[in-house]
Amino acid sequence: MEERDLIPKDRRRYIVLVIYDIVDNKRRTKMVKCLERYAVRVQKSCFEGFLSTEQYERMGREASRLIDETEDSLRIYVLHSHAHVVSWGRGERKSDDVIIY
Repeated sequence: MEERDLIPKDRRRYIVLVIYDIVDNKRRTKMVKCLERYAVRVQKSCFEGFLSTEQYERMGREASRLIDETEDSLRIYVLHSHAHVVSWGRGERKSDDVIIY
């Protein structure tokens, strides 16, 4: 049993990295305001947070409603531990993208 298994699920925290590419200025501004409630801006279109499962799920729902799937891209990476990374997101994926599991 790993140490993280001993922590109740609702008290666990994960490092979350959010990267976006949004074409429209108005949508981009809304995204920034949304993400600022949960994370810290580390680059112009990149935010990093230390979130509970509930915060991560709420942020993901809110952020995914703000993009236009036909022209925007949103990627959210959740780091559960040093050895295991889960990635999900919207937007076109290139065949040479590397996703670490």
